Amino acid sequence: MSLSSRLDSLSIFLVLLLIFFVICLIFEIGYRVAGKLSDKTFHESIGPMATGLASLLAFILAITFSMAAGKSADRKQIILTEANTIGTTVLRTSLLAEPYRTRSRELLREYVSLRIVKNTKEGQAYVPKAIQRSEQLQVALWQQAVAAHKTTAPELLLLYINSLNDMIDIHSERVNKGMRGRIPASIWFTLGLLTFLTISLNGIQVGAQHRGRAMVAAIPFALAFSLVLTLIVELDRPNRSIIVISQQPLIDLENSLSSLITPVELDPLPTRPD
Repeated sequence: MSLSSRLDSLSIFLVLLLIFFVICLIFEIGYRVAGKLSDKTFHESIGPMATGLASLLAFILAITFSMAAGKSADRKQIILTEANTIGTTVLRTSLLAEPYRTRSRELLREYVSLRIVKNTKEGQAYVPKAIQRSEQLQVALWQQAVAAHKTTAPELLLLYINSLNDMIDIHSERVNKGMRGRIPASIWFTLGLLTFLTISLNGIQVGAQHRGRAMVAAIPFALAFSLVLTLIVELDRPNRSIIVISQQPLIDLENSLSSLITPVELDPLPTRPD
């Protein structure tokens, strides 16, 4: 199991506690280092540097949060796009001749169920298996389309194949954006380094005043940074604990498959009164 997978498996509340503990530890180290300084005017000279670092950290946090939020929005949009594409493919199975029509519909029904990711403790183990099975079903659907070319008009088969191609492309896009489209390690390293420098410098600034830690202000200060960093971590993770990417478009599609596959007989329009 890779490092990123191990980190993703941690509870987001545990991540929050770890970040909070590390920030408090960094602040305490800076405070203790400054406590040994005898110059009581030291905090006045270090103040502008602490302010400048805090501003730079806020800028990097804003960029990272925007990046994580954008990726999260892409993941949400791609689920809607995938549901629409699969629904179109299901409808176009009507263009195929039997027995390829029925077999393709059976494969698509299983495919839709696989694409719904349940946010459970087993979700992380489920996703790789679902991806592998989805790709097997894609091959089986393509084989059905190839076998149907002798009994289906070329122009009708082409419509179905176009939808099937779009469905396969959406799968690749969802895997890459959902599983591999993460915030780069270089950005995390820069953010971590800036956080360390900013928090430690603030600890030094407080300690240089020789007036105590001011825990009433220090704890909310550490908690605020912890919450923002944890929120970015949560938005970047494929498997969410709090901010869940809705699977409702795929769930709605699964619930409507019967009506998409089975022709519906409409009631006749009521006659107009004379």
